[in-house]
Amino acid sequence: MKKLLSVLLIFTLGLGVLAACGRKEEETDTDTEVDTDIAVNEEEVELTPEMLESMKPQEIQVRNICQLATLEVYFHNVAKAVKPASTSFFDLTQQDRRFWVEYSGTATIGIDMSRVTMEIDGNVITVRIPHAQMIGGINVDSDSYDLNSVVVESEDWWRARNEITADDVTTAIREANTYTTLSLLNNRSMMLNAELRATDLIEKYIMQVSRYSDTQYTVNFEYIEDQPAA
Repeated sequence: MKKLLSVLLIFTLGLGVLAACGRKEEETDTDTEVDTDIAVNEEEVELTPEMLESMKPQEIQVRNICQLATLEVYFHNVAKAVKPASTSFFDLTQQDRRFWVEYSGTATIGIDMSRVTMEIDGNVITVRIPHAQMIGGINVDSDSYDLNSVVVESEDWWRARNEITADDVTTAIREANTYTTLSLLNNRSMMLNAELRATDLIEKYIMQVSRYSDTQYTVNFEYIEDQPAA
């Protein structure tokens, strides 16, 4: 494949100068001249296979786009738990104690880029991607709660103390996050939004390459079904 490259070599622009002279504001007009010289050199350039290949959409770039096209979800949750009474002989008067703690966190929804593949057949590009999922786990904002913010059920004065510790709160939040994870994964609207975001960015990338390489591509997306659990 050969392309002709037109090279603009010279473009000059000359302007006359208007001069004003004397205290009597006598003006001397000068002509304004515009000289334009354009020289065009048409040279045949041989495009190497490497150059042609670099003009095609690249699978690694598509994967990078999937890595970037993620949604960060913010949530606010309330963890509810019950700390059971001790079975120790010295704590026989203890009772189960309920407590609540509010906290915030984030989760990332996106496409697993390691499973993304791309196939080019002439001018038809087929991109295969998995459905959106949670990338990583729940990220709890440790500044969103502390022991002072925990709401604890009151105790009778005569009972042995059943104290709520930092470990109790951490365990309650971890268990609550299991439910939060399931809620996010079952939110099909949110997952679909992440998938559309990824496919839209991939298509825009391919269209940019299309304009650069002067090649009209047709893009098809296919979803990879999740593998059944073993």
